[in-house]
Amino acid sequence: MGAFLQALVTKLAEELMKLLLGWLAPRVLRSVPHPAPPDCPRCGGYGVARWAPRRATTVFVLGVIVFGWGFTATVLGVPVVVLLVAVGVRTAWAGDPAAALPALAAPLGLAVSGALMLAGAAAMAWYHSFPPRLCRRCHGRWPRRDRAEYLRMVRSVVFACRCGQRLRAPGRPPGVRVRCPRCGAEQAAPTVAARVTRVPFRSRKR
Repeated sequence: MGAFLQALVTKLAEELMKLLLGWLAPRVLRSVPHPAPPDCPRCGGYGVARWAPRRATTVFVLGVIVFGWGFTATVLGVPVVVLLVAVGVRTAWAGDPAAALPALAAPLGLAVSGALMLAGAAAMAWYHSFPPRLCRRCHGRWPRRDRAEYLRMVRSVVFACRCGQRLRAPGRPPGVRVRCPRCGAEQAAPTVAARVTRVPFRSRKR
């Protein structure tokens, strides 16, 4: 009976850790600034194979490894650091501050793992600035295109003309004037504020 309960608790802990990693890791990755949307243009899933050179793919693989190390160390290290800090505070309160210094310095380990996590996420964000090639989730495919053209497309501002025609303008410089192909009216593109969502390029289904 004891072996069964131990196996059950171990299985529950594994499943909870999988759910935590599956829910938290994409949110951490999306919180890092991206030059272009990392999500699939069709299904919205995170992470799409890109038309990237070999060196960018190598950086992406290394970024995944570094992010995995840093993320796992951060998630598993938080309760350990909290426990060590509590022990250190108790030791210092008991009158032995010198013995409490190693325990109180435990948060520095979290800073190192957090730096590794951010470095890996930044490397992955750079890889996702290349045009999408294949989504393994919805099996969407896109033809090869120039990276500079793709970045101009995804960084553009989409707004509606008075006649209802959707217009697209570059995000930089602000206030670019665009002529509507339907009614011929010329108007300035709205300035993109921090709370305005940039509309990513969504390719049509063939």
